[in-house]
Amino acid sequence: MAEFVEKRCEDMIPELEQMKRIKLFDENEIQEIAKKLKDHEYTIHRHTKRKEDYLKYIKYQMKLLKLVKQRREKFGNTQKKSDIDYSIVNKVNLLYKEAISRFQDDLRFWIAYIEFCKHVNYHSNIDRMIPRMLKIHQDKPKCWHIAARWQIEERKNIQRAKEYLLTGLRFHPESELLFSKIFQLLLNEAESATNTSAELKNSSASASTNDEEIPLAIKQATVIYRQAFKRIKDIDFIINLLNIAKKYKNTKKLQDEIVGDMIKEYSHKPQMWDTMARRELEGLTYDPEDNSNAMEVDTTELASLRERISYCEQVFQAAVKKIKTETMWSMYIDCLLEINKDMTSLPNYKRKLLKSALMQGHQAKKLQEDYYVYWIEMLENDKKDENSQSKRYEVLCNATEALPNSIKLWCAKLKYLFNSDQEELAFSEFNKAIKILGSKALPLWRMKLLYIQVKSPNKVEEFFKNAVQQDEAISREMKPDYIKWLVVTKGIQMARHVYNELSLQPPVCLELHKEMAALELIQPEICKQNARRPHEVAALQFGKNNTEVWIKYIVFEMKYGDPLKVSNIYQRAVKTLNPVDADNFISKYSLIKANPETIESLS
Repeated sequence: MAEFVEKRCEDMIPELEQMKRIKLFDENEIQEIAKKLKDHEYTIHRHTKRKEDYLKYIKYQMKLLKLVKQRREKFGNTQKKSDIDYSIVNKVNLLYKEAISRFQDDLRFWIAYIEFCKHVNYHSNIDRMIPRMLKIHQDKPKCWHIAARWQIEERKNIQRAKEYLLTGLRFHPESELLFSKIFQLLLNEAESATNTSAELKNSSASASTNDEEIPLAIKQATVIYRQAFKRIKDIDFIINLLNIAKKYKNTKKLQDEIVGDMIKEYSHKPQMWDTMARRELEGLTYDPEDNSNAMEVDTTELASLRERISYCEQVFQAAVKKIKTETMWSMYIDCLLEINKDMTSLPNYKRKLLKSALMQGHQAKKLQEDYYVYWIEMLENDKKDENSQSKRYEVLCNATEALPNSIKLWCAKLKYLFNSDQEELAFSEFNKAIKILGSKALPLWRMKLLYIQVKSPNKVEEFFKNAVQQDEAISREMKPDYIKWLVVTKGIQMARHVYNELSLQPPVCLELHKEMAALELIQPEICKQNARRPHEVAALQFGKNNTEVWIKYIVFEMKYGDPLKVSNIYQRAVKTLNPVDADNFISKYSLIKANPETIESLS
């Protein structure tokens, strides 16, 4: 192996010498490049071949090629391109071929090689590679799609692309990818043929929709659709085909067939109704020849935006009566929300339909949280309606009743009551909410605190005393705030007294100790005994698995307390902490000892 690698490396010497001679790289850079190339050669020629080694080598060669191009641009140097740039490209080409030969089952190499060949204009290599890839990976629909796309985009050979896709469908008769691509390709072909024919004829006769005059490619697309409909039972896939078809001319008959099949096969699916309603909005009416009344709505010809919106709404009304699910209601309201984004025309009509749908969705108990929030905000911003505020509170009550576990909705309700100074009712609703939400009610506690601080400062202490008695999630957040408030309003002595009580009351709270320690250090005169206490209590309560409390304790003694106590605290920490955390603590302590300046960042 060594002899073979050395031979390969020797073959690279002329290329490296040319790089050096035309001053793309200096001596040190050339040596580094040579070393990297040699290392990669050894890795790919090991006894056990690995994909990753080839990928890394290819990546390095491509980075080298990019760097060469950057240096050429920088120095304005275009010399010896065939000896350098093309040599690297050929090397990458050989690496890909070797990798593909060794790891034929890995599709990544095939796809990456095709992209590489596109990049360097090795198109003939792709033409030879694609049949090989299909022979080995014919079990993967993606490969047939890649082959067809190559013929369409680069070779402009539509017939060959169709052959690839149709052959692929013989191997994969249930492939959504291949069906959708051949369907779209045929419709593209039909449109191109129609445009060409129109240019040639340029006649004044109106286009006929007789079956004989429908372009052949559309007839073929219809056959493909029918096969797809038989084999693939997926409403989303059928809707995708319908959306493709509506982009092309002369496809109304095809679209009507797809729609008719959807109505017969998927009338129990919300996506079908959503699609039909949105087509009504676009003016794409469905008028089946058999006068079927499956949609249960009038489908007369539409003329105006108001009519299109009205027919869309009628389809959704029929839908929510047939499919009584949250998903169906969400699709209905989402569509109306989109309609309401543009208020340049029919604003009152659009808003009326939306409000009506929201109310109906609520009554059906199928409204999601976000729709209630939007409804509430809509009423809040409705300045024209004098009754909008009373309606808003009614919706808020309906919302919290329908979704009692929604924090957003309770917050919106309390915000309304606090802003309208309905204190007694607000406090009553607050008590109801915290019983339901429990540990999730922290935003409500904070909202009530802000209100009391502004409106009733004399009730703040009573609020805190109640809050710190709640479960851990609430108490843990409120204890530090309580201490901070006491220092500001009643002084450090009262804060110390309350801290001594709170620090021992379960649930214990590390943030409380941190806050008290920080408050002690901002006093005009630092009392070491009082400032030490939060660190000591924190170490007792959290010292088994928290290295930070011990580090903070040590830093405090070194900066403000008694440095002689540090050794004792260190010994306590090592004995108290579990083994893993003890090792972590020792490492941190060693850093402080070695570099005392880090104390500032830790204090």
